Amino acid sequence: MSQNPGSKHLQCRHFPMTLSPSDIDALRPGEWVTDDVIDFYFKYLKHKYFRNNKKYVYIPVTIANLLTERPVDNSSQHIKDLASDANALDIETQCLKKPRSIRVAFLPIFGDDHWSLLVYRNVKHRPLPEFLHFNSHLGSTRENHTQCARTALINLLYVFRENDASMMISKESYRLVVKNCPQQANGNDCGVFVCMNAYVLTARLAKREKEGVSPLHALVRRMSVSYSPGGRKSVEFAEKNPDKDGDPEEMMWKIKDKDAIRPDDMRAYITNVIYSATFSPTASL
Repeated sequence: MSQNPGSKHLQCRHFPMTLSPSDIDALRPGEWVTDDVIDFYFKYLKHKYFRNNKKYVYIPVTIANLLTERPVDNSSQHIKDLASDANALDIETQCLKKPRSIRVAFLPIFGDDHWSLLVYRNVKHRPLPEFLHFNSHLGSTRENHTQCARTALINLLYVFRENDASMMISKESYRLVVKNCPQQANGNDCGVFVCMNAYVLTARLAKREKEGVSPLHALVRRMSVSYSPGGRKSVEFAEKNPDKDGDPEEMMWKIKDKDAIRPDDMRAYITNVIYSATFSPTASL
């Protein structure tokens, strides 16, 4: 009998999750990746790069779908119900209950038959968080999908505020920043691009964490020390070409075509990740 792992369910060694043969089949070129594949890959990124770091959060598809599909309603009862439902789905990580500790959150957004990546970014030196939207089909995506992202971000902030009354909520909090990013060439690679964009950003963030580089450190590197005629030290800012260098914090969040991984290569990579991180439980007789 064939022992092809693709013919059996695969159970993860590192976190509680099981993938089916149809999930593996969905990673073939030309197929739509499944919700479970995206969930698995997001959990893998968390496990590999930020296992013990609560500042970086990967929102499961079930919670992201709840935030996307629940109509926006600012009534107190609606927000309480929304937060209760979201917290119930977040039993595994409990990340939503401590929003102030979150620096970055990745949300896979599905709406209007399309996947995109929404990133919540809370930078300490800025008064309000912001949301960055990485959409790999900007030219063909209808406004409905962008509205799904807006709905998700507003509802996420409602959940944060309900879980922590000290969280600031204002009109500026709802701003959606559409980021330029690599674009897909067909109608079925959107989920792959969500995984790829999440990977590119995660790898950069992990590298910065490892190197201990913060926006303040980047600012210090731009400063030069010189001596005045009187022998006293003076601090000056080095000249910068904004078009060439840009704000280091903003450059962290730019994904250019040269950063992209070919969709079919990304599919093969995720497949290899799954096989290396899972095993096939003994089938019941």
